[in-house]
Amino acid sequence: MRARLFALLCLLTPAPVLAATCGAGLNPVVVTATSTAFSFYAPGAAVPTHANGTVTVACFIALASTLPAFTIALSAGTTGGFTPRQLSFGTNRLGYNLYTTASYATIWGDGSNTTVTQSYSASLGLALTSFTAFGSVPAHQYVLPGFYMDSITVTATY
Repeated sequence: MRARLFALLCLLTPAPVLAATCGAGLNPVVVTATSTAFSFYAPGAAVPTHANGTVTVACFIALASTLPAFTIALSAGTTGGFTPRQLSFGTNRLGYNLYTTASYATIWGDGSNTTVTQSYSASLGLALTSFTAFGSVPAHQYVLPGFYMDSITVTATY
């Protein structure tokens, strides 16, 4: 019998960022993130389990606004490490990571420990941009069945 796991990564959805503004300086910047839900994880599968999440940065009022330049960093998660990050179910851990591309080669983090951040350069008239977080749970991790979670803090620096 093959055990199946349900793994979910919750990216925090921050409140509007008021440290930077769009356009003429009156409209606040808003940063949001969607969850990266890995769905069912089968430990005996021959390939990793993949799922994507999205981090979006937008001008609160898009009319005649332009986003400022910024950098987006992701925290290591609740277990405190990037290699790998870990989903938790009680004391049980399931390794995973978030990457900047679908090649799953570069870990999206805070710029430390071989991780990188995502950057945006101001572009006249653009009031919204998104970044994809490419999630991967390596195959052959035999852990107890359960609902595995982690929380990632998204930080926008202007």
